[in-house]
Amino acid sequence: MADAPLNPIDLLLKSQQVALKLTTDVLRTVRDTAVTGVTQPDELAHQVGELAGAVAGMAGAVTSLASSTAQPLQDFIVRQRELADTVHTLAEAQAELAGVVAKLAERHAEAVAALEKVTAPVFAIVGTEVTPPKTRAARKTAAAKDAAAKGVSDEQPRRPR
Repeated sequence: MADAPLNPIDLLLKSQQVALKLTTDVLRTVRDTAVTGVTQPDELAHQVGELAGAVAGMAGAVTSLASSTAQPLQDFIVRQRELADTVHTLAEAQAELAGVVAKLAERHAEAVAALEKVTAPVFAIVGTEVTPPKTRAARKTAAAKDAAAKGVSDEQPRRPR
């Protein structure tokens, strides 16, 4: 059965425990080396070798600690890049959809204009009033027409020459 991947927090805690044990061992060895150096010079050389091994082990623990924290961060960055690419793809799709909808609106406006041309004489004969549309664009157009009409009516009549 395959081992489940370790939780990054658990891995960090284990690495810290190993580093603490190695640090304790190094400090104990340094103390013992100081005592042995005075009483047994031959043993000093042996303990210096052990001290070098402990320091190398501590370096390995630090490397393990760095890799255990770096990998989750690297994975996070990769997932964020994937998310950015997905959002970019979504934006491109929305831009294409906006183009299709704009073209549809343009064609629909052309169809309505043609329908108005065909029906205008019938409505004029029957005597119906124009029903204003309830769109934002229609309100803007109506406001512009009202402003233009007021501008014409506010002018002073010109004198003939």
